[in-house]
Amino acid sequence: MTHRDDIDGLRAVAIVPVLLFHAGVSRFSGGFTGVDVFFVISGYLITGLILSNIAEGKFSIAHFYERRVRRILPALFFLLICTSIAAYALLMPDEAREFGRSLFATIFFSSNILFAKQTGYFQNPAEMKPLLHTWSLAVEEQFYILYPLTLFFITRYLRKQYAVVLLSALGLSLAFSVWDVHFHRSVSFYSSAARAWELLLGGILAVGLIPALRHRMLANSLATIGVVLLAGSFLFLSGSLPFPGLNALYPTVGTALIIYSGAQNKTIISKILSTKPFVFIGLISYSLYLWHWTLIVFFKYYSLRQLSGWNVAAVISAAVIIATFSWQFVEKPFRGKRSLVQSRKFLFSGAAAGSAIFVLVAGVFFLTHGLPARFNQQVLRLLASKNDYWSKRDACMDRICRVGDNRAEPSFILWGDSHAGAIAPVFEQIAASNHVSGFVAFSPACAPLVGLKRYDEDDVEKCAGFNKLVLNFIEFHHIQNVFLHARWALYAEGSRYGQEWGGPVLLTRDRKQPEDYAQFAGLLTSTVEDLQQVHANVFIIASVPEVGMDVPTWLARGARTGRSQEVLATPYAKFMARQARTLSLLSRVGERYRVHLVFPDRMLCENGSCRSEKEDRVFYTDSNHLSVQGALALAPEFYPLLRVNTEINTE
Repeated sequence: MTHRDDIDGLRAVAIVPVLLFHAGVSRFSGGFTGVDVFFVISGYLITGLILSNIAEGKFSIAHFYERRVRRILPALFFLLICTSIAAYALLMPDEAREFGRSLFATIFFSSNILFAKQTGYFQNPAEMKPLLHTWSLAVEEQFYILYPLTLFFITRYLRKQYAVVLLSALGLSLAFSVWDVHFHRSVSFYSSAARAWELLLGGILAVGLIPALRHRMLANSLATIGVVLLAGSFLFLSGSLPFPGLNALYPTVGTALIIYSGAQNKTIISKILSTKPFVFIGLISYSLYLWHWTLIVFFKYYSLRQLSGWNVAAVISAAVIIATFSWQFVEKPFRGKRSLVQSRKFLFSGAAAGSAIFVLVAGVFFLTHGLPARFNQQVLRLLASKNDYWSKRDACMDRICRVGDNRAEPSFILWGDSHAGAIAPVFEQIAASNHVSGFVAFSPACAPLVGLKRYDEDDVEKCAGFNKLVLNFIEFHHIQNVFLHARWALYAEGSRYGQEWGGPVLLTRDRKQPEDYAQFAGLLTSTVEDLQQVHANVFIIASVPEVGMDVPTWLARGARTGRSQEVLATPYAKFMARQARTLSLLSRVGERYRVHLVFPDRMLCENGSCRSEKEDRVFYTDSNHLSVQGALALAPEFYPLLRVNTEINTE
């Protein structure tokens, strides 16, 4: 197959948006679709190579996988060596254990399956997985398990009926992708079955099913359309939209048009892509893809903040430098006629030995629970605060649980999102000691707002269903006192706080963050009205102060390095500025509906700041959820509201 410089340049077009998206450059909200460009390119090149070898009588599975080993493993192994060292040096035990799990999956090209089970690609936890980006390598290698044999079978036994087989497979995969992204959005993103059609699209271009273009003007027009589709994908698609599915047609069809138009004609676009800067970035694109994400993750992990300003330029520059080194001194020596390893047998043996070593390293990280012996007892004690959450948290998540004295008639319910689950220990303790009984109902990411829909989540309707269930429960059981608690400002503003990782909260169908406040205000008002219609006394517990960075990790790292921890004292002025619109709304709702307002900050903030720890007590399990210690610090504020025989009359 003839080498095309413009396809090297097209790789540059693919990798740059991926870098900018991962670096947090908001303008490139669809930069992640650069991976789809790679899929189409891969399908095109690999299909052409296989068919060329078949036509020349040189095809063999051993030869095919030898080329894949030479192309994929040297740079990947180099990355994994460095990443494993960084994980040992930087990651805390729980994170190191998870790294071990992902390292194991990466070696067996199954990391897409692992990450699909753990977290969505656009959700908070995914941002701090150093090997998250290897999901795309796994998708490709899973595709190429059967694909070479399929092409050989079609050539030998089906009279080269590529159109029937490949188009049928493409149609089935695309149909599955459209269906799967609707019902299993996170899983679909990582799914090789939902992505296979993208590689097959490139394959169809390579087998020559589409007649070659004879007119340069038409070729230029199609190439221009392809560029427009790619630009639109990079700039206007986002993680809030269903993907892959039909939305993946924009980057993949755009890529296909550029490849197709440049096959027989030197279009303006192909000439631009063939220039040295584009070709160079394209040549290092594989190593650049491997290194950029890992550098970003470890930078954010070490600094405990998002990339911004010069940090973006510094990390991307470092990635380009390391990728250039990797391409020149790691990738190239294993490819071509002057390869360092000429023997196929020796190459496969080395690959197997290297893989075995990484499996051993992964096992050590995982089975030792992250090698905690690396740290002293003070560090481990601080890290243990991550697990200082309500003992019934997991059992009661997305459910309604009874707390307090079971002999007493239930008189209250604490209803909210994960923040309600975080303060549940203080309700449970006060209720039990005062012979009061009640319920706790919480669902993560679901504020207690009837009709709430989260368009940034995989399951848009989850919150609406849970909240309707709780409202019906309150009415059926005649619950007298209803305590509403959530991370209110997150829903009202749609944005996260400080250096916290994660994307925006989107409450409206058109997924526009500025519209969140109006939607939030309407839902809060209607929820209070619904509760008063069932004769419940309504208490709204305002938000606890957000810290903006993982408190236990920061404190543990400070204890390890002696670094100052003053930054963890959130200035009260910043807390009030963050909560300004929310508190104004709560005040108006309180006055209009005679709702009782409770302010946790009165117990957590003093002398102009809100502490995240006090006298060896860590108040948070992460950047915003109170620990049990933090929840119990609120006891003086809640105790009068839950005393036995206390009657609260709103009339």
